[in-house]
Amino acid sequence: MTQDNIEHHPRVLVAQLGARRHYAVARALHGTGSLERLVTDACAELPPWKWLNRFIPDSWRPGPLARLLGRRVPDIPAEKIRGFPLFTLSPPWRPGRALPPTDFWARRNAAFGTLVVKKGFGAADTVYGYNGAALEIFERARREGRRTILDQTAAPWRWNKRLLEEERDRWPGWEEHPAEMDESGALSAREEREWTLADRIICGSAFAASALSEMGGPGGRCAVVPYPEPVSENDTRLPSVPRQRRAGDPLHVLFVGTLQLRKGIPYLLEAKRLLCGEPIIFRLVGPSLLSETIVGQLRREMELVGTVPRAQVARHYAWADVFVLPTLSEGSANVCYEAMAARLPVITTPNAGAGIVHGENGLLVPIRDPESIAMAISRIAHSTTSGERDVCPEPGFSGPGDGHFSQYSARLRQAMVQ
Repeated sequence: MTQDNIEHHPRVLVAQLGARRHYAVARALHGTGSLERLVTDACAELPPWKWLNRFIPDSWRPGPLARLLGRRVPDIPAEKIRGFPLFTLSPPWRPGRALPPTDFWARRNAAFGTLVVKKGFGAADTVYGYNGAALEIFERARREGRRTILDQTAAPWRWNKRLLEEERDRWPGWEEHPAEMDESGALSAREEREWTLADRIICGSAFAASALSEMGGPGGRCAVVPYPEPVSENDTRLPSVPRQRRAGDPLHVLFVGTLQLRKGIPYLLEAKRLLCGEPIIFRLVGPSLLSETIVGQLRREMELVGTVPRAQVARHYAWADVFVLPTLSEGSANVCYEAMAARLPVITTPNAGAGIVHGENGLLVPIRDPESIAMAISRIAHSTTSGERDVCPEPGFSGPGDGHFSQYSARLRQAMVQ
């Protein structure tokens, strides 16, 4: 195939470890007729997972199995999907000794890339991979003359390492060994080598692209493609009409995500304390990487729900009046998109990279600023009971078609062929 044909009619192999964004990239490319193949570790459309889905009742599925069997992508034909069951069931890449999480992930990613290369690229002229998990795939693709597209899912590992070092010094005792701090540099080295091999780099937000450039990455090859309205792998229906708060009701403030320094949890706690005496309930949904001492402090002042299956997240959005994510670093925070889909006003930082228009569908606050978080929560608390429409009058996606999947598909394809 000529270069002109590749640029206008690409045949793309997507190599994706996990079910990130509910396979949004592969689904988008399939919708435009450009998907050659989706290669992943495990998918509920393939055996043995599809058999387990058929015969194991929901009530018999422990959390990890429920999440695995929830990796559904029914709009892509099964014949276009390849998986590696043994990689998931009995992974040969597991080390004989404990490793720091980022070293463990680097080893897993390399093993996945090697399997993808052995499987081959078929008729694909373009391969699409994800930062930290594309190195082996891109090396082979470049040798074979195929085009390479890298999805930069978040700020670079080296950027986040610097951030987490600062946060650990600011908040001793909170998260002594941040799981996402790439101490050895193994993931950073993989990611930065992938930058050199990528013909194009897709970023979910301008923040992620800026952080890449700040670390010396090829900013000129980056394209920002905002993510679409989320589609759950469990067919979860997010509420389309927010809770109607009556006068005298406490404000319901929701956080969904991992409880960790990178998500700005210390600043959320400080904001809550600044609002002491106000009729406000804070609910935090998600796993924790924080110390037991800190979790105990949080539990005394907020509702801690813990990890919940994806199918149950919708009811927490239905409970909420406002969604808060005081994050310090994201690629493009999926939970903000979910909150927008649930028609909730969103309070977050510019580093969330989530398409919030200040004053319309949410409020943007500086990072590391509990006073601004508290002020934003207070503004929404008063507006939801007074009937004012000057604070976040249009929760949801901003602009015509911004949240539509068809719009995302078109933008992604255009960015890839430029």
